[in-house]
Amino acid sequence: MPLGQPRRLQVTLTILFHSSCAILSTLVSKAALNNLDAPVLLLALQFGVQIILLTAVGVPLGWIKPFKSFTTWRSLLPLAVARVVGILAKTYCLAAVDAAFYQVARGLLLPFTLLLSLLVLHPRPYFPLASLLGVGAVMLGFIFGLNNDISSHLTGIMGIALGISSSFTTAVESVVVKKYLNTERQAETENEATDEKEELGVWQTVWMSNIISLVVFFIPLLVLTRDGASLWSWSTGYSVINPSSFLPLAFAAGFVGFLLTIATFLQIKVTSPTTHMIVTASRGVVQSALAVAVFGEAVTSGRIGSMVMILGGSAVYGWAKDKYVRRAPSSDVELQTGYDQMQEKLKEKKETPVE
Repeated sequence: MPLGQPRRLQVTLTILFHSSCAILSTLVSKAALNNLDAPVLLLALQFGVQIILLTAVGVPLGWIKPFKSFTTWRSLLPLAVARVVGILAKTYCLAAVDAAFYQVARGLLLPFTLLLSLLVLHPRPYFPLASLLGVGAVMLGFIFGLNNDISSHLTGIMGIALGISSSFTTAVESVVVKKYLNTERQAETENEATDEKEELGVWQTVWMSNIISLVVFFIPLLVLTRDGASLWSWSTGYSVINPSSFLPLAFAAGFVGFLLTIATFLQIKVTSPTTHMIVTASRGVVQSALAVAVFGEAVTSGRIGSMVMILGGSAVYGWAKDKYVRRAPSSDVELQTGYDQMQEKLKEKKETPVE
């Protein structure tokens, strides 16, 4: 196993942790949105709770250092933007569709992630023919589910549009986070012998990006949207919000979101963006079953068929990629190792003084 490659047990436990948090977060957030359709208010409360929890745990343990330079804060702005756009699209999509249809509505997640990985990540990933056939099955499953729900009047055009936009923004978020973590890892390697640059780490990165998201984006959005008016009317006693239902669910969603945020960064760090998206799609079966049981949402043969196609396509993609990776990396690692050794020899030759 190459140095630094995550162990199989570590990857498995991280995926299970992330999937459990994600399913619980979706169901609790949907329950809160069923009480009040206020996505921005829900997210603002969630991020506030997450910041408090991160500070309470991370600062005493030394995982979070409150004072960082302005340059460091500014370097996290692209990451914060990607996260805010991604989570806003996901939350508005969740408010517009049934939780049982949520994963189908976001069925283009894998195709979008593959496309962005090809455009952004370096080295550019390779996709075998069988994996592309799997992606095709995922797209057919999305089209089938879309047509079924629209013809059955279970989901509106707005819900479908939000699902597509959510798929794209979540794919962007995944690739941006992966690229940022790769940049951090490379910078740490280049400066490991000096104190020129300190690695932020997952906790520090999440804490800082959450503060940027809340202060720079969510608080202004509260002022600009009707969600802020709902919060104001509740604080003054004239409100449609039932504090005994919405607020506890919002705070509970914040706690679960705290766990999910850490789990997301950990999963993307130990897996590829495409593996992250496959897991996201695959947990849709459990999530849909729980949504039917908890919320009494409709389950149709069309929804089941589209979910099977999406999961089947994801499984084919994962199998093809895993088969390729198991066969190809040994030669790739040997080639890269030989190249690195050659570069080291050339460097030593240049630094050797001429007698």
